[in-house]
This record gives sequence, structure tokens and C-alpha cells, in this order.
Amino acid sequence: MLDFKPSFYEKIFASLDNNAVLMRLTDDGKYFPVWCSREFAEMMECTADEFIARERDDPSLRIHHDDRAEVDYLFKNRVTRAGTNNLTIRQRTLKNNWLWVNVHYAFVADGGDAYAYCNCFNVTKIKRDEERAKVLYEGVRAELENFSDSTLVALRLNLTRDIVEDCRGRERYDIDLRGMKISEHFNERTQYLPLERDRKKFVDDFNTTRLLENFAAGKNNQSAVFFSRRPSGRECFVNFSVTLRRDPDTEDIIAFATEQDYNNEVVSRTVLSKALADQYDMITYIVGGNYGVVIGDEANIPRGSIFPRKRTGSYDEYLNEQIKPALTGSHEEREKFYKALTLERIETALELREPYEVNIHCFIDGEIFHKRFVFYLVDRDAKFYILLKSDTTKIQRAQFAKNEQLRNALEIANQANVAKTAFLSAMSHEIRTPMNAIIGLDTIALREPGLPDKVREHLEKIGSSARHLLGIINDILDMSRIESGRMILKHEEFSFGGMLEQINTMVSGQCRDKGLNYDCVIRGHVDDFYIGDEMKLKQVLINILGNAIKFTATGGSITFHVEQVAHFEDKSTLRFVIRDTGIGIDKDYLHKIFEPFSQEDSGTSTSYGGTGLGMAITKNIVETMNGNISVRSEKGVGSEFTVNITLRNSPKSFDSVKGKKIEVSDLRVLIVDDDPIACEHAKLVLEEVGIAAETSLTGREAVEKVRLRRARHELYNILLIDLRMPDENGIEVTRQVRDIIGNESAIIILTSYSWDDVI
Repeated sequence: MLDFKPSFYEKIFASLDNNAVLMRLTDDGKYFPVWCSREFAEMMECTADEFIARERDDPSLRIHHDDRAEVDYLFKNRVTRAGTNNLTIRQRTLKNNWLWVNVHYAFVADGGDAYAYCNCFNVTKIKRDEERAKVLYEGVRAELENFSDSTLVALRLNLTRDIVEDCRGRERYDIDLRGMKISEHFNERTQYLPLERDRKKFVDDFNTTRLLENFAAGKNNQSAVFFSRRPSGRECFVNFSVTLRRDPDTEDIIAFATEQDYNNEVVSRTVLSKALADQYDMITYIVGGNYGVVIGDEANIPRGSIFPRKRTGSYDEYLNEQIKPALTGSHEEREKFYKALTLERIETALELREPYEVNIHCFIDGEIFHKRFVFYLVDRDAKFYILLKSDTTKIQRAQFAKNEQLRNALEIANQANVAKTAFLSAMSHEIRTPMNAIIGLDTIALREPGLPDKVREHLEKIGSSARHLLGIINDILDMSRIESGRMILKHEEFSFGGMLEQINTMVSGQCRDKGLNYDCVIRGHVDDFYIGDEMKLKQVLINILGNAIKFTATGGSITFHVEQVAHFEDKSTLRFVIRDTGIGIDKDYLHKIFEPFSQEDSGTSTSYGGTGLGMAITKNIVETMNGNISVRSEKGVGSEFTVNITLRNSPKSFDSVKGKKIEVSDLRVLIVDDDPIACEHAKLVLEEVGIAAETSLTGREAVEKVRLRRARHELYNILLIDLRMPDENGIEVTRQVRDIIGNESAIIILTSYSWDDVI
């Protein structure tokens, strides 16, 4: 123990510029500070006076409990160690922060008093770095010892001592490498690398000197993929990975190395790369206004390339120097393509949707090529994007060729449709004409007096069958016009009351003949006249009413309700509701009722007849008129059909058209048709209602008769003219008649052709 006078060493300590504290030692083993330097006080996060005052009672309380016993022992027994007296302890500051402190101490005496002079150094950072290094070291060591199933070999190499310390794994080499020099290990290791390129890379990149240089430069991790032949003879790709650490105990540099089976990763990466390369000729990232090509090679693009000249560079330069000059199309199109590819537009577009896709056309080496740019967002804040570029020329050309084929096929289909239309139009005339003749002659024959009952029965069956066949023909022709889009709507003023009267006359007669009760009820106010297609509206209502009659047994009832349900501006919506007490419709069939050729069961057509087209035609007509139709039904109870149709309003009313009452017997009619049977039938029908009629088989004859009547001032009131006649058509005959009599006679043109085809 040094023997100094307190007054002397206190002056000495006070004059030293160091981080020190002077502790007084008592005989009972306690110690407390009597003086400390300013630097020491700052380390303890207080002033010197504060430290002396706070620590006077028991300074050991600020020493970590794990270190307190050692400090107590040294100070109590005045232990002087060989060499430098020092120890490292954990000490708490007055702000309760723990520090690692390295203490160099010496004992001094002043008579009967003993002191310990302590020079202290804050080594907290050093200790924490050591602990961190130890944790890292132990972590790598533990990982080495607990290798995964994919680890073939795990090695611990002491680079400082040039020795293999450990070797383990499920596919270790034939010899035990432990204790071998690392250079010898390399010679053994390269025997399992069959490719020269891999052997060279392994020796160059993983020799001891290179690894130590990397560690000194802070490069603690490196890896490479090699093709390896295992000791068993199996060949595979392996990932050789090295992690460098300093041993915290020996300070040696240790390399922890692993070999892992990498076949799956290589295959997956290759497949992904090839798949992307097949789909895209370039994959690029864009960040900070610059691009970098990740996948792609201009050598793989035989024609029409706009591949960047450099693998990395300015995106704006690439856009302006290579893409913009190649754009083709009008000036507006080129500007549109260019702006769509600017970074500003890309950023804005990716804010709204992802991916952002731009398709452009380029003119390169005399050809037009089609390119697709697809952008994805990686990081919005960093403005980091991925660009996938592909050449879609083959796809576009194939699409153009396909479109051309479709156009040709459509043209052929249109021609076939025209041919079908012509055929159906001809069929309409060629079948309807004789059918009308059959019906007409049948009607004439039934008027003959004294017909035997059997003959009358046969004639009635002929008429019924002919009308049924004519109805089938009409349905087929209507459906054909609907499917081909040739149905034309008229917008003509018509008498609404007159239309209802015609429908009621027809339906009430059929109901009376079958023994059904029929009521037509008009609810509220309806206008006298509307503007629309009277003929097609009448067809819809007669179709539904006809079905109601067909499927309702004798004694049943049919009601027909008409109501104007809405009136707005110059239009009104009319609702027609038809109810019957017929056989009803099964709920499972209701959704099929408006399909063509659809019937609830095979027995329906046998029992009731029909083609199954009526309701399909009805629905299509209603929808063409911007209306809607619905049905409710219960099997065995009946059905209810509702039709809503909107028609334009007409200012005309019955009051405004009242005129002189015409007596039917005063009317004179001329029938003009090249078919004598048709003429005879029409004349017979007119005579039944008291109208006198004459006939002409040619247009020329009809014109002469009109001229003679004009001379005698006995004009025909009505002329019924066939549209198509061999010598002159009905339009030309009408024109000549108008030249003679002007508008003094009404002319009605009749035809067995479809009016939609005629129009």
C-alpha cells in the first residue's frame, strides 16, 4: 500500500485531468467517496457535490448486484493484483442509466485512514459491441449446428489459423475435413465441381486471403451457385454461402459456410425467367427518372426493336430518342401515344388503377409493329415502377386476319340472309296466293245452296286447315323478320276505339262460337286517337286473346281490360290486361313461355295446335315498341298477361272528324288483281256486306275503267289494287289513276308479300 499524506495526494488528484474518484475505506469493509473529478461526475450524470452527497451513505448500491461482491471483497481486503489493478463493472448513474465502467485502482494511506484511488473509463459502447458480436457469432454457430434439411454440408473455417474446425451435414465428403488446412480443403472441394468455370470462381472468390480482405472491408456475407457432383454421384446445383464473424473469445476470424441444394430454386428461377422472356421482350424498373433493364436482350428481337441502347439510363432520353421517333399514325395519335408514356402520365395513371397499359404502333424498317407497355407500382412514395414491354405484332396481325375472316363470314352470312329473305318473300307470295284462293273458293263453295251435309263438313275442314296453315306461314315469316332485324314500326295516327272495336268483333265472335264469356272493359279515360303502329299492336293483343280462347274450355271466361296509366309530355302509356280461366301454366314453365318453339308439353300442340312461335313473336314486337310484357299463372286456374305500351298522343278526336254518314250500299269499289280467284273472293266478301264491286285482271283495264267512270261522273269510291301484277305493278297503276282523278277516290294497295319487305 502506498503511503502518501492526504494533503499531498489530494492536491495531486485535483491537479490531474482525468476521470477519477477517491474512495475512503473503513475498517468494517465499507467505502464511500470523498472526492471526484468533474469528468467522473459528468459520466455519472450529476455534479461532483451531488455525487459525494448522494453516495456518502452506501455507494455500493449503485453497483450492479452481480458485480457488488467482487468490489466489496477487493476493497475490504485491499487486494492488490499482479500487474495492473483493474476490473470492469456495471454502475448506475444518478439518472438510473447503467454504464459499463473499467476501473483502474490503487490503495493509498494517511496514517490510520485508507483510501482507494479509482481511475474510471466508460466502456459501455465497447461492451455492447462485444455482446452484439457474441450474439451474432453464437447465432451463426447455432444455425450451423442446427442446419435445415436442404443443407448438404456445414463448415466452420478458422481463417486466422487456416484450419477447418468443424464439418457436418447429410452429404459430407468422403474424408473427414476437420483439422485440415483450408487450402487442402479447397483442393478436395474443387474435385466435386465438374465445370471449369465453377472451379475457377470458387478458388478466386472463396480463398482465405479474399475472405479476410472482404471481412476487413465490412463484406461479411457472400454466396455463389455452383454445379456440383455429390459424393454419392448425384449431380445438382448448390448454393455455397459464407458468413464471416470474429470469435469474441479468441479474436479469430471465423467463416461459417454452408452448401444447400439449389435445384428447385434454379429451375423455378429459370422457368420464371423464360416464361417472362416469352411473354415480354423487356422487363425494366424505373426509379428517380432512370431505368434499368432486368430481363431482355436486343439480340432476341429479330425485327422491329425499340430496345434501349444501354442497359441503364434516363427514361426520358429513351422515350424521346428511341420511342417517339418510331411512333406512327396521325399527328394527334402520335402525341397521344407519347404523352401516355411520359413519367407524369404514368404516375397519375397508377394513382387511379394498376396495371397501367399503353398500346402503341411503331414504323420500323418499313414495317408497322405493335408494342405494349404495362406499368406496375412497386413503391408509391419512392416512385418506383416496373415496366413490362412486349411486342404484340403477331397477335395484332392474327387478330386483323381473324377480323377479316369474320368480315368475310359476315358478308357471306349477309348474302345468305338476303337470299333467305328473298326466298321467304317469294314463299310469302307463292304460298299465300294459292292459300287465299283456297280459302276464297272454299268460302264461295260454302255459299252454294243445297250442299249435302258431308260435302259442307269437308269444305269447312278445308277452310279451317287452310287458315291454320296460313297462320303457321305468317308466324314463320314474322319470326324471320324479327331475327334478321327487318321488322319496321310505323308511326301513323289511328283510331284507338276503332282498333278495339275490330279486336272485339273478332274475339267476341270466336268466344261466342266456343261458349266462352267475353268482356272488354275500358278503365278511366283513353284518347280517341294515338300515333303508333296499329297493325302490330293489334297483332300482339289478338295473339294473346287467341291463346286465351284456345286454352280456355267451354263455359270459361276471358276479360280484356284497357287503361291509360301514365301521361307525360306528348306520350301516354297504355296497359292491356288479359285474364282467362283456362288450363293455366306450370310455374316451372313460366320462364320459358316467351322462347321460340316452346310448348309446355308435347301434348299441348297435339291438343290445341300451334307452332310455339306466337308468344315469342308477341314479346319481340312489344320490346321493339319499347314496351314490356309479363305473365302470372296458376295451373288449372288460369293466366293473366299484362302488356304496357307507350304511344304518342294525337290532337285528333272523334268530334273533329265527324262528317257525313256514308251508306255502305252507296259505295262503288273496283278490285284490281291478276288472280281471278282473288278477285272473285274479294267481290263476294264485299257483296256480303252490301257493297257493289267490279273487277279488273290487269292494270291497263283498271285505268280504262277509271277513265270511263270519270267521263260519266260516276267515280269509284274505293280502288283495291294488287301491288304486283305481270303487266304493271300497283304503284304505277295508282300513279296513273291519280293523274286521272286526283284524290277523289281512296286507293288501297293489297299484297300477299310481307309489308316489311315491301317497305
